[in-house]
Amino acid sequence: MKRKSLRLVAMIMVLAFALVAVGCGGGDDQGSTGNGDQEVITLHWGATSSPEHSYATVSQPFIDAVKERTNGTVIISAEFAGVHGGERQMTESVMRGDLDMEMTSDVGLAALFPDLGFTQLPFLFKDYDDVDARYLNGWMAEVIEERLAERGIIVLGWGENDYRALTNSKHPISKPEDMVGLKIRVPEIPMYIKWFEGMGTLPTPMAVTELPTALQQKTIDGQDNGAILTWSYGYYQFQPYMTKLQHIYSGTTLIISEKTWNKLTEEQQTILKEEGEKYCAAQVERNRADVADFYKNMEEKGVEIIDPSPELLAKAREVGQQIIDDPANDDLYGKDVMDRIRAGE
Repeated sequence: MKRKSLRLVAMIMVLAFALVAVGCGGGDDQGSTGNGDQEVITLHWGATSSPEHSYATVSQPFIDAVKERTNGTVIISAEFAGVHGGERQMTESVMRGDLDMEMTSDVGLAALFPDLGFTQLPFLFKDYDDVDARYLNGWMAEVIEERLAERGIIVLGWGENDYRALTNSKHPISKPEDMVGLKIRVPEIPMYIKWFEGMGTLPTPMAVTELPTALQQKTIDGQDNGAILTWSYGYYQFQPYMTKLQHIYSGTTLIISEKTWNKLTEEQQTILKEEGEKYCAAQVERNRADVADFYKNMEEKGVEIIDPSPELLAKAREVGQQIIDDPANDDLYGKDVMDRIRAGE
């Protein structure tokens, strides 16, 4: 009887280990599909987004299309809400091949690769049409794709985060002096720190995954995400004042590990690229529609939505231009990139 019990325990342990091994791998989850001898590969796809974020709300057609067009040989497993860590951590995992895919903001990319942060220079874009022409469908995306490829990361498509706004728990911000002395969370990127210092605030760098606790405990006074993240992540619950400053635009990108990419057939790669671009286009469209809705939602919840005064915008643009003109950017982002930006290209 004792021997049978020990055998049962051993069998359970072996099965448990097998399940863990299957669940933890990168793109190595393979097996028979019933479709000839072609193996199944499961792509683990990470993001920090909440269920209300457009990353998630338009993801199912992408997942379904890839499965259908590959005859079930490529399965995408969406594992969002930061289960694989913050954006920087996930991007490192994608580069190593430990995580197959990620939807990440350019903020997350620049925190790990500072030379990619030029798209977030203050007041770089006039409007969405300018964003589309120069960035998402233009030369800026091409530069970033080339630099990521050198690091073992393949870009499948370009999406959108948001124009950034400014929230705080102290008082309405409409004039330059209203920002002075406020402790503002910023991404872990030197350019953000420099711009907020120029505006008279006390910038506090931290990952976005740490932000909810910091806002709730009031260890910081505010943050500068836009309507999308501020609503979908619930930051508005601790931030009754929101100024539509739109000082920096943030894009996103759908990336895949080169190690995973090389495991796919050419046909699978083509399908994933085509459907990834469709997913990103749908995400941008949904994201822009959500901006107006989310501002309205927050206003209905009691958040005061504030338009910046001409004086605040003038000061913000002045500090932003000082950052763009800084010769140090030539070394950080590349002189060729900065020459094109300063020429308005």
